[in-house]
Amino acid sequence: MDALIMAGGKGSRMGYVEKPLIKIKDKPLISYVIQPLLESDKINKIYIATSPNTKNTKKFIISNYKDYKNIKVIETSGRGYIEDLNECIEYFSKPFLVVSSDLINLTSKIINSIVDYFYSVKSKNPEIEALAVMIPRDKYTNPTIEFNGLIPVGINVISPKSGYQKEKIMIIDELVINVNTPDDLKFAENLLIRNKKENDGRSWKI
Repeated sequence: MDALIMAGGKGSRMGYVEKPLIKIKDKPLISYVIQPLLESDKINKIYIATSPNTKNTKKFIISNYKDYKNIKVIETSGRGYIEDLNECIEYFSKPFLVVSSDLINLTSKIINSIVDYFYSVKSKNPEIEALAVMIPRDKYTNPTIEFNGLIPVGINVISPKSGYQKEKIMIIDELVINVNTPDDLKFAENLLIRNKKENDGRSWKI
């Protein structure tokens, strides 16, 4: 499956900054998304949608990932998420993974499970065209968006067509954070610190 990283937004809730380049522990947010996609054996090509709103993000990708032949930048208008997404559809001929550029705690294991789940569901019900990935409300204390006790992670599988798509919801237990606000950023920073302490503790025990 190919993947599309959406990285052309205005970053209005973060003070109109280029959100993909906001750093956590000296690493831009978008790198926390690109790396697990590169590590996943379920992902082939990685397209990154930038726009006039994120010119420095485009420069960063070209400069830092120029040796990866499977990474391609798509320049969109930056008019909005749906508009930019529709402008990218022509690059795909099969269902593809759509990932926000501002996710923390994403892993190749999570990506693989999402791809596998979509194909498993579609094999049983060919009418399914899309997948929305959610986490339970109790996983995150201050969500920006909530639907019936579920929080969208910022990861979807969609088919390369405009208009309505029959969608299935996938609920995951892993806490993947979509950094939309300054509060989300603080939460993500604390999560990475906690993860590091836990990993250091396991390494010490070994």
